[in-house]
Amino acid sequence: MDIAIQNPWWINANAIENDEKVKEALSKNTKVAYSLDKDDNLIILGPRQVGKSTMFKLCIHDLITAKKINPKNVFYFSCEPLKDKKELIDVIASFLEFSKETQGKKYIFLDEVSIVKEWEYSIKYFLETMRKNEQILVSGSSAMLLKKGIERMPGRKIETELFLPLSFREFLLHFASNELKQELSKNYFGYDSFDLKKIHSSSMNLQPFLPELNSKLSTYLKTGGFLKAIYEFLEKGSISESTYEAYTKWILSDLSKLGKREIIFKSIIHGIIKNYCSRFSLHSMAKEMEIPSHVTVSEYLELLQSILLTNNLYQVALHKTLPALRKERKCYFLDPFLYSVFKGYSVGKYSDYSTGNEDKLIEGVICETLARFNRINLDTSHFLWYFFSGNETDFAVKAGSNVVGIELKWQEKADKRDFNNFRSFRHKLLLTKRDFGFEQDLLVVPASIFIALAKHRQGL
Repeated sequence: MDIAIQNPWWINANAIENDEKVKEALSKNTKVAYSLDKDDNLIILGPRQVGKSTMFKLCIHDLITAKKINPKNVFYFSCEPLKDKKELIDVIASFLEFSKETQGKKYIFLDEVSIVKEWEYSIKYFLETMRKNEQILVSGSSAMLLKKGIERMPGRKIETELFLPLSFREFLLHFASNELKQELSKNYFGYDSFDLKKIHSSSMNLQPFLPELNSKLSTYLKTGGFLKAIYEFLEKGSISESTYEAYTKWILSDLSKLGKREIIFKSIIHGIIKNYCSRFSLHSMAKEMEIPSHVTVSEYLELLQSILLTNNLYQVALHKTLPALRKERKCYFLDPFLYSVFKGYSVGKYSDYSTGNEDKLIEGVICETLARFNRINLDTSHFLWYFFSGNETDFAVKAGSNVVGIELKWQEKADKRDFNNFRSFRHKLLLTKRDFGFEQDLLVVPASIFIALAKHRQGL
């Protein structure tokens, strides 16, 4: 296999400037830049079309042009043509043989490695034999396949990180006004500082920017955090059908490789859209969507979460702070752009479906904002749920020793009477369109400000 084809900078260092993904990324007025600032070996997991390949190429561009690394020490390979672990080992060995005479650190970028059968044995072998001046970064889209592979490499010197669509905060830090960017750099909270007083203080600093924040949130509901959709919308004012459809094609291709049936997948997607933001049982979805078994529904819902399409949200047994796995659940797309993608797929016409569904999509954005605080092995059921006791509270979040109840009311006026199950929670957060307030352990703050302040950790 001729590995030089994917590495034209070995012949001419300037060839990286002509790489299609690099040229497109650098041509944008608002650039999203990436550089390799860690020495760790990394497994990078992210959904299809989120920009993992572009990120790799921009890291390579930075290594060659800014850090002046010998181009022959930088290796990129898209693993999609490979069949098995032997071919992957051969590819890595070929590069190491090629670069053995060059001085300096070697960088190995393997893109979409999870598509290779038993890829983990190749990476395990390399980790056991690698030298100190070698670093490997691998990417993949199938969390399920990557997770199984990672479990077969206990104790190996490699870390796993998520590479997700831009959060609303990240979207703002790239595409908001300079004044708002500056204010955001000084105001934020994390999972370890999920304190209502701190959030209130920071939210008041963003109050003058509320009109811009709500306007940017409207755009974010259309584009999500997918850069291709963002740039297309900002440059042309709309997103083409082909952009929506391209994402669907990638997912259907991956599902086929995983041995899953499109007819069932489409029924599950239709059920998620129909029940968006509402509780449903596995039995009710199986019956409503005419799927043979509730076990099949459960299997596909877990699969969709494993490939980073959805978040499954369970009801909480509040006195135990544990998920009630047998009770009804809710399901949200990981990113608002995916709602339009898969509604278009479900109804047979790709378009922007955010208009008229803002409250639902914002609820989904809040879910993912909260999920990113403490997602472990792609699971959030240890700290994030919804609550139901006659009425439903949208979210319940375990933060330290506290469980915070969170309610969204996307309406012109909201106050504490709009918070369901008021007496069930000591700490309460009411997210609104415009209203502010803080009394009796109830914080009222605009949803756009809350999700703009939320700063997340990296990793699984």
